[in-house]
Amino acid sequence: MASLCHLTNVHHPLDQRIFYKEALSLAAAGHQVTLIAPGDPALCGERFGVHLQTIPAPRSAVDRLLNLTRLLRAALSVDADCYHFHDPELLPVGALLRLFGRHVVYDVHEHFPQVALVRPWVPDRLRRPLAWLVDASERAVARWLSGVVGVVEAQGRRFRLRPFAAVKNYPRLEWFGGSASTAEYELVHIGSLSAERGGLLLLDILGELRETHPDARLLSVGRFHGARVEAQFRETMAAYDLENHIELRTEPVPYEELGSWISRGRVGLIPGQVSAQNLAPFVPTKLFEYLACHLPVVASDLPSLRRFHASADWGFLVEPADARKHARAVAHLLDDPALARAKAAHGREMVEHCFNWAIEEQKLLAFYDQILPQKGDCR
Repeated sequence: MASLCHLTNVHHPLDQRIFYKEALSLAAAGHQVTLIAPGDPALCGERFGVHLQTIPAPRSAVDRLLNLTRLLRAALSVDADCYHFHDPELLPVGALLRLFGRHVVYDVHEHFPQVALVRPWVPDRLRRPLAWLVDASERAVARWLSGVVGVVEAQGRRFRLRPFAAVKNYPRLEWFGGSASTAEYELVHIGSLSAERGGLLLLDILGELRETHPDARLLSVGRFHGARVEAQFRETMAAYDLENHIELRTEPVPYEELGSWISRGRVGLIPGQVSAQNLAPFVPTKLFEYLACHLPVVASDLPSLRRFHASADWGFLVEPADARKHARAVAHLLDDPALARAKAAHGREMVEHCFNWAIEEQKLLAFYDQILPQKGDCR
């Protein structure tokens, strides 16, 4: 078996995809796995068979640049057979590691050129040049690497000159189950709160739902996507007099506990709005996590979700910006428990058969077998 080292300058050491899915699966398969990420030094050490190392969490753009050197030094000290990095800003680090004769894998979590076009902190005049630079850099460096891992098959077209595997972020079913029959909240939403993801629409939905279900409550598990969104959310929440109807959990939730939080709700919400990012072929992981927890789902009618709804009737798709239609769909499920259970059962069955990490894990392991044909000596 090989020694493998995962690197990130952006994600938490216990990131769902990096640590709980990829690193744990590779360690369980017998590889020696190290993960280096910015975070609290108290996290250093062995966890579930993975060795964690931390570097200082960056507080500024300068810190993030300095961390590239720290990550490179830490990576070389591990002396791994293969390095697996997760951020586009680590492309130079990956290229250097490749020059040192190591196998190197780039894990592309999103379509980063498109992300550059929508990030609010990027000035308008710089968005297209930055998107072009990210696209050109990814393609150029990827040609040198041992392979690329993405989250959807469509990404493979950009990296067709190297081995590519689409490894999706479907849930580990051992941590997702439970039942909504004793739920404390009518609604649950997990994931970051932003305008594009419908964070503000949640308040409109709950306000509409209270006209027919005055005691309805919402559980939101996820951070705000910036101080401006948080201020607007809290101001609107107060204007709607919803403070006593919403529980906000903005602190990180360990992945192995996320299923128990989801199961506290009766209906899962995905209120994403029409945007360039949401029209891309990336599917919200929360859909499959809700379904794994036996929840029916009310979601915005976006192309990426529509294709999954066609294969299993797990809930309702409604017009993205229409809070009243979202609320009516939720009310229909709350008022007809038998219908809600039937839709939840369809969704759970779909996840068990097709959309879970046990299936994706095999794709990851097969990819490593492809790029490391001689296990234990892959240089």
